[in-house]
Formats: sequence, C-alpha cells, structure tokens
Amino acid sequence: MSNKLPENKNPHVYRMARFLPFDPSHDQIYEEYQVAKDSLNLDTVAYHYVLDAAKSGAHVIVLTGDAGHGKTHLCRRVIESLLDYNEEEARKLIIEASDGRQIIKAKDGTSGAGALRIFKDFSEFAPELAASLVEESNSADAVTIICANEGRLRAVLSSSSAGPYCKELLKSFEASFEDGKASRDGRIHVVNLNHQSTAAGSEGQSLGDRAIRDWTSGVRWRSCNDCSSREACPIIRNREMLSERAGEQVATSRKEKLRLLFATLERVGYVITIRDMLMAFAYLLTGGLKCLDVHRMQRRRKKGWQQAYAFYNLAFEAPETLSREQLKRLPLMQQLSKLDPGRRAIREIDERIVNQQEIFAHGQLDLQFPAPSTSSENLIDAADGIDEIIGDPRNKKQRADEAENVTRVVRALRRRAYIDGIGGDTLDMVHLGLPHGMDFLAIVNDQMDVPKRTLLKKRVIAGLHHIQGLQFSEQTPTLHLVDPAFGRSMSGTAILATRINPANVDLIRLSEKWGASDAVAHHVKASVDWIDRHVVLRIMDQQSAEHDLLLDLMTFDCILRAAAGHVPTKFYEHDIRRVASFLGRIAQSVHANSDQINLIRDGRSQTISIDGSTIQVGTA
Repeated sequence: MSNKLPENKNPHVYRMARFLPFDPSHDQIYEEYQVAKDSLNLDTVAYHYVLDAAKSGAHVIVLTGDAGHGKTHLCRRVIESLLDYNEEEARKLIIEASDGRQIIKAKDGTSGAGALRIFKDFSEFAPELAASLVEESNSADAVTIICANEGRLRAVLSSSSAGPYCKELLKSFEASFEDGKASRDGRIHVVNLNHQSTAAGSEGQSLGDRAIRDWTSGVRWRSCNDCSSREACPIIRNREMLSERAGEQVATSRKEKLRLLFATLERVGYVITIRDMLMAFAYLLTGGLKCLDVHRMQRRRKKGWQQAYAFYNLAFEAPETLSREQLKRLPLMQQLSKLDPGRRAIREIDERIVNQQEIFAHGQLDLQFPAPSTSSENLIDAADGIDEIIGDPRNKKQRADEAENVTRVVRALRRRAYIDGIGGDTLDMVHLGLPHGMDFLAIVNDQMDVPKRTLLKKRVIAGLHHIQGLQFSEQTPTLHLVDPAFGRSMSGTAILATRINPANVDLIRLSEKWGASDAVAHHVKASVDWIDRHVVLRIMDQQSAEHDLLLDLMTFDCILRAAAGHVPTKFYEHDIRRVASFLGRIAQSVHANSDQINLIRDGRSQTISIDGSTIQVGTA
C-alpha cells in the first residue's frame, strides 16, 4: 500500500479562477450569472445607505459610477433585505424585472413603501426612451433605483425627451460634485460609486482587507493539507503570507502595504472598482494557476520557479506563463506596475537586503531562485543577498545572464522589503516613487500640525513660482502671480498681476471643503466607503473670493518637485498646464492698479510707478 500523498484539487482555488478573465467560466464575476457559492457579499457603506434611504421614504436613488462598482449587486442585496427574497430569487428578479417598467413587490405580495422599481442598466435603452421611462416613473407607488455610469446618466437626463423630473435629477447629480451631498432633501439620493474606495477603513476593515480575509481563512483550504504539492505550491505560500497563519501582526502589516498600494492608485486618479479588486486578489493569490498547473510544474522542477508567483512579485511583474494579451484583461495590474518598489533604489534598504544577513529567514519558498548554471536543481537563496549570483563570467552571454539574475533577485528583495515594512512607514511612499507622498497623506489624514503646514505651504508657493517661470534670489513666503497677458516668464523679467499673502493660501482635504460629515446631512462620506483622494489648494484673493484647485497625489507631487527647482515637463505636462491655468484665472480676476506695475527682475521684486511724466523704479 503506497503512502504517497495525492495530487489534490482545491475547489476554492478553482472558485478564485472564475474571477479571472483567463477562464471560460469568468462570467461568474458578473452578478447576473453568479451562483450563490461564488458570490462574495461585502457589506459596503453604499449598501447600508441605499437600504436606509429606501426604508426612510426616498423617492428615487441614483446609483452611478463605472462598470464593476457593484450597482447590480447592490440592487440584488436591497431586494433581499427590503422585500424578503432569498439570494437566488432576488437574482432572478434582477434579470427578469429590472427594466424600470415593472414594480417589484415584497415577497408576501404587499406593495407600498417597500416596493421597488429598478432601472438596472440605462445602456439597454436609447437615451430618449430611457428619459421617457424615467418621467413615467415619477410616482409614489415605489422607490425607484436608477443604475447608470456618469456619461450615460447625463445623456439620458439631458436628452430631447427629458422633462422636468429628469432635469431635477440632473440638477441634483451635478450639485453633488459641488457641495458633497448625496441628497439635498432626503427625497432624491445620488450615490456616486466612483467615490467608493476599496482601501477605505482601518484595522483590517477595508473592502480589500475583508475580501482577502474571506479568501485566505476558513475550511476552504483543508483539502490542501494532504496534497503532495503542498510544500512546493506558491498558492499555499501566498495564502500563508496573507492569512493569520503567518502571525496576526505580520499578516496585518502586509495587508496594510497592499491597502496603501490600492489607495495610492486611487489618489493618482485611477478608479478601482470592486470587480477590479476581486480580479486583482484572485490573481495575486493564484497567479492564474490552478491545482493541476501546480502539480505539472512541480513535477518538472520542485523549487526555484515559485518566486515568480509570490503575490508581491505578481503585483508588479507578470510571470512567463501569462501573455501580454492576458495581462491586458487585468487593467489594474498594468496600473500597479507603475508603483513597482523593485525598480527604485533606496540606499539604506538596498544595503540591508543585499549585504546584510538575517533580514529574511532562510529556506522560504518565495525567495528561492534558479542558479545560473546548467543544473536545473541548483538554487539561490535570496535571503543571503546576491553573493551567490556574482561569479566569474567569461563571455558576453554569461555577463548578460548574471546581470539578469541580479536584477531579478534585487527587485524581488525590494518588493519583499516594502511588503514586510523593512525601513519603516516613512519610506513607504518613496518606495512607490512618490517622495512627497507622506506630506499628502499627512494632510488628508489630518495629521499635520501648524508649524509643518506653514513650512509645506512655503514649499508649495515656491513650486507655484517655478511653474510660472519665476525665479527669486531668495525664497519668499508671498505668492506672486504672473499677469496672464504676458504668459509664462521665460526670461529674467516678469510682469506681476498681484501678490497673495501666505495666510491666504491653504491646503485642506476635499471632505473638509464640503464640511464636516457629522454636521452636513447626507454627506458623501456617509454614502460610500470613503478616502480623501484630493488635497484642495485654496487661494483667497484681495476681494476675499475663494479659488479652489483639486490636487490629486500626482499633481501635488509635481508642485513639490517644482519647488526643488526642477520638474520633468513632458511627464507632468497636463498637471503643469492645469495649475498654470488656475493661477492665470486668479490673476485675471484681480483689478490691478494702473498707476503701478509690479515685476520680478533678476530674481528681485520691483515696482514701476508713473508720477505725471516721471517714471519711478523702486524695490517692492
């Protein structure tokens, strides 16, 4: 009787595979085609907000945002909770009775405040027809839920068939961007899921944290315990690194770094939907592999190939088993690669991971690399740095192989150093290529005291000067604005429109611009899982008028790079143009004194005054 362990197939691994666009059963990720065993019901803030609004007498609830945010999923969950259907029944109603023409009553047959009318997808109708249906839905016989992306919603509500009801909805939708309110009167609610963040929440409560916890814990992994490939399986290794089995503190720290990655992407302007998030985590845990793939690859070579499937490598670099076309189906992965810590050298980190010993434990599966030799069983343990790689190359090919191996190992070590928090939190944003990111986080997290804010404003003002082409012989805390009629200063002289005192320049969170969430009824922060993605640059002119410019993390970083004296103009071309245009509008709104001209010449501020026929030049 053989004691050899079997080559198992874990159903949970195949379940995660159905969330990836490489699998024929990928349609399971779409709400209409899911089965109960595959669905992941995350209790989002949006779900509770919509449910509470429906229960409290809302007339219409508009769910808007990109495809994949879970608009259809929210409708199905509300049908379950509000009308007392089970999951399969609610999903059937979504498919058969959600074109806005039918009223979905409670399961016991009663109607009234508990009834729903759902427009599941405006893209199924021509804008004119959809607008007519919306006008016809203006009644009190049911709560209306409208699902549409922003572009389609605007097209419908402003179409030729749009009546007063559509115009009222459009006005509420557009006002939500200005005042940050999901509702103005409790009757019409606009839930903008593009504001929803997969990284919002602390202490493991973000949507991403909960999804990882659901997929890495529980009895789903029990069938792997007696699998013959267990010790060589990168999927099991990823699960162990991200689950409480790795130690609660270590796993929490690693998930915090993943959460920071996702939050950083959102703050540079990329909208991550829940569908994106689920596909990304399925990919990070499995690398697109299934159990049979692992068995086959393990028979070919026991160790050395698994490091390419470590989740922190998959986040930034695709393994050889995936083609470029396959990776294009995961747009989030293409965005994450721009933040690759493996491509950024930080001396104090590199010296530790390359030259010092005992930073990482020996023998870890994700740190085993194939040696540059003819023997397929020779391995390099990256925990020892790169000493074993560097040999005595004798020809061009050997030198190229050695360089390639060193690059692969060092990049993997840098990524592992980031995900394990080696170097501390202060270097996190530097790891991701955003050296001024910590200042941005300090503002949006309300962790910057007055002295630090004052110093930061001084640097921001210096950056605004550089963007306008102004050069000063010494740093000045006053913001000088170039007269827009003279364009950007390219010489040693610039005509000024006005000067702004530093007290009239401020940096605040976007949610602060809209008011405190506990003081504003139906604040947008109460309608979705929220993180502040923008810092607001607020400038008050001499007429006490406020001018606000929303700065995402990329634009904020651009301004502070400019403060240091240089900014890559090609890379930041869009951001520079937007900031310069904003400053030009403020300068244009100022009524200048016609008897005096302010200018900057050779780095110094001067004034030219006209007194009759006499021109006087003085120092400002």
